[in-house]
Amino acid sequence: MHTAITRLLGIERPLLCPGMSYIATPELVAAVGNAGGLGILATGPLTPDQTRAAIRRIRELTDKPFGVGCTLMMPGAADNARVALEEQAPVINYSLGKGDWIAEAAHRYGGKVLATVVTEKHAVSAEKCGADALLVTG
Repeated sequence: MHTAITRLLGIERPLLCPGMSYIATPELVAAVGNAGGLGILATGPLTPDQTRAAIRRIRELTDKPFGVGCTLMMPGAADNARVALEEQAPVINYSLGKGDWIAEAAHRYGGKVLATVVTEKHAVSAEKCGADALLVTG
């Protein structure tokens, strides 16, 4: 199945598994990617060193695109986002904060950026910040 989101993210199926803390581990992220979707690593409970190790573990388990999730209002999230950028994660999913610096850096290496939003105001802001697509939650 080909859609705008499959073309944007380089995936086979328009299925995304969000970065759920303690659930979206490297193994789940890789399994979703190997099944044709996009898994997103949860970095909320991780330190920057653990985030780097998790990204590298995903790459051991799959050669498919994957995402790294960063809830920007959480302690340590900006550091984890910087690690994702250093590791050139294919997709970075940010939420609850301004992600212009993430989009700018990810786009420099060809990465894509998803912004998780809950309101139209957040969606408009994410677009202005350079998000490539939105994950909308209620």
